[in-house]
Amino acid sequence: MRDNLDISVLIATYNRAEILCETLDAMTRLEWNGLSVEFVIVDNNSSDHTKQMIESFKDRLPILYLFEPRQGKNCALNRALDEVSLGRVVVFTDDDVEPQSDWLKAIESITKRKSEYNVFGGKVTLIMPDIELPYWEQIKNVTGLRFGAHGLADVECPFPAGRFPSGSNLWVSRHILKSDFRFDEFFGPRPDSRIMGSESTFIRKLTEDGHEIFYSPHAVVRHRLQPEMLSLSGIKERVCRAGRTSPHFWGLKPRKLYEQHRFLWWLLRTLALAKCLLKYIVAKISLSRCQRVVRTLKALNGIAYNIESLKIAYGDLWSKA
Repeated sequence: MRDNLDISVLIATYNRAEILCETLDAMTRLEWNGLSVEFVIVDNNSSDHTKQMIESFKDRLPILYLFEPRQGKNCALNRALDEVSLGRVVVFTDDDVEPQSDWLKAIESITKRKSEYNVFGGKVTLIMPDIELPYWEQIKNVTGLRFGAHGLADVECPFPAGRFPSGSNLWVSRHILKSDFRFDEFFGPRPDSRIMGSESTFIRKLTEDGHEIFYSPHAVVRHRLQPEMLSLSGIKERVCRAGRTSPHFWGLKPRKLYEQHRFLWWLLRTLALAKCLLKYIVAKISLSRCQRVVRTLKALNGIAYNIESLKIAYGDLWSKA
């Protein structure tokens, strides 16, 4: 533990050397006069030139490079939490952001002024790629399609119960990070599969330990959306991931019915899946392209949710057999 280090910024990355390069270049324009800052970059088993690119910034940024061979963003973040002597404030962000120049100053300011809080979140806006998106306005609020954008309020305020910061602009006081406060490695990005909600599960552990969360609209990062994320196939994949995530994060619903009348729960969940499949088929005959897209995405979200719920229940059934 280095008592003289004010802020540690943690970034996990995998095979996105050029994207990370833009982010680190943006970090070089940050203002942190009077603060001791370190950027901890965890290379999550990249096979491209990520390491060489990170090292090329060491003359412009105070960087600590780590390598984590276990695949998964949360494995990488846990490596940093387990092995690095972190600063007084631990900041989590992504490899595809552009922070506002006063980002670290704003983080330091709110953390000191609101010392009764230990968990914080800031504002996240989107940088759209230069491509045509004829259906964007119609689909941007479909479940799971906020792409990390986050704006709780125009003023500083506590987060309401059940609301969490975005993982690309989240920071905590180092002293609350007990040994069991780690990221759940089942969640988060990985090459073979992805269940969303990695930061949310981490924050929920902190709130269950009694820590409230405070929001600052002055600590701002912009999330650069990559063109492939906004292709129709990319959006469909994201919607399905969001559907799969929900029963893992919130539990099987309705919970009381599942616990007391298991057969009836199975029947209702199977009927719900059939209904979503029917909606998916009907969506294909909508006259408007935008309506086809929106209805198809909503149906896919429901299909993924119900299939994942049934899979969890099936596993639960066998674990108790």
